[in-house]
Amino acid sequence: MLVKDLLIQFFDAYLVRRSLEEALAFLSDDVISLGTGAQEIARNKEELRELMREEFECIPGGFRYEISDYCEKACTDQVCIVFCNVLTAMPDEAGGELTFRTRLTMSAVKEREGWKISSLHMSAPSDQQEGEEFFPIKYGRQAIGRMDAAAGRKLIELMMSMLPGGIMGGYLEKGFPLYIINDTMLDYLGYTYDELVEATGEEMQKVIAPEDWDRVERTIYDSIEKTGEYDVQYRVVRKDGTRLWVDDKGRSITTEDGRKAMVSVMLDINDGVRLQERLKKEVLEDPLTGIYNRKGALTRIGQCLKEGRQGALFAMDIDNFKKLNDTYGHQTGDRMLIRLAEIIRANSRAQDVAARIGGDEFILFLPGCTLGSVLEKRAENICRSFREAGEEFDRAQLSVSMGIALSREKMELEELLKEADDRLYQVKKTGKGNFTPLAKIPFPV
Repeated sequence: MLVKDLLIQFFDAYLVRRSLEEALAFLSDDVISLGTGAQEIARNKEELRELMREEFECIPGGFRYEISDYCEKACTDQVCIVFCNVLTAMPDEAGGELTFRTRLTMSAVKEREGWKISSLHMSAPSDQQEGEEFFPIKYGRQAIGRMDAAAGRKLIELMMSMLPGGIMGGYLEKGFPLYIINDTMLDYLGYTYDELVEATGEEMQKVIAPEDWDRVERTIYDSIEKTGEYDVQYRVVRKDGTRLWVDDKGRSITTEDGRKAMVSVMLDINDGVRLQERLKKEVLEDPLTGIYNRKGALTRIGQCLKEGRQGALFAMDIDNFKKLNDTYGHQTGDRMLIRLAEIIRANSRAQDVAARIGGDEFILFLPGCTLGSVLEKRAENICRSFREAGEEFDRAQLSVSMGIALSREKMELEELLKEADDRLYQVKKTGKGNFTPLAKIPFPV
């Protein structure tokens, strides 16, 4: 049985059919349940049976329910954690519906006879709940009321251990002074609590990667001002200096002493981000040479043209490349493709777009570069360096030919590519191993 199916069967029995014993059959004997009210606390199945019996007597009719934003995480083969939103509705006297939104945290364990629910925590959003709302970090002791302090701490520790990520909170003040942190977050960072305090001076800004800080600070303050909540992804810096991507979802609160703070749950998304980066790289990068492929280059160049950034496009191919492969073998051909890519990169700036767009065809786009003397020097360097690199394969007589085109205002990418290709063809007709004469290129005044 899937854990979601277990939850649905429980809700069907509990909310729809209002069948006490059928609903209890899906629970473990030592189930812990926390409802939305201060008195709705059960430490085992028998205590929960009594709470449910009283509820059924007060509200015998069934509910309609909807589950949304369902998320589950397998902690082990035997334990699973579930989070979701639940909307319940029942008919009112006017013929309409009364609805109530809750958030559910549930854990399930695999027992001998199958999966059982081992804990339930229902909480209501703050715009619905009044003084009885249970929040397992800050308001836990108030919510558990009649429990003694030791029992309250144990219960809070249990609920915090069920969350699938780190918990961290800071005051909404300069540097985000530390308000609260749990062991999972300390494990993420690789610190003990005392080590973290010593390393950061309790300023949580110092665990956020410096290159992400401005964006994170701006997002948190802007989002809290608008909605009281925020959701931002960034890198935290571990004790060993490595970086970990986290998804930080939090909200603002006011502490007992009246200070504004935020409390958030952070999920480790490092593997997912690295996978996305690798997949993006595979999609946009030529695997042999390590420079852009056709798709990656055209995307970058198209963006430059849309932004109105004029520039120069070099269209290149290797002369006598087939002869090289036939004479010296395809491994040698691959070596020279890689070498040409290295030469192009050596004659490029960080913002330039270098790409292998197919076979022995390469392009180089230089945004913002339209000065004839600069373009001529780049072209000469590339042609000369590749000719020198190919001298050891003298029977192939290797060289590179190049067509040069300048983008104009509102010029389409296809037009720029065609212009450079046409000029490359003219170079190959009149003599290989050279580039478009700069006198034939209309430069902007």
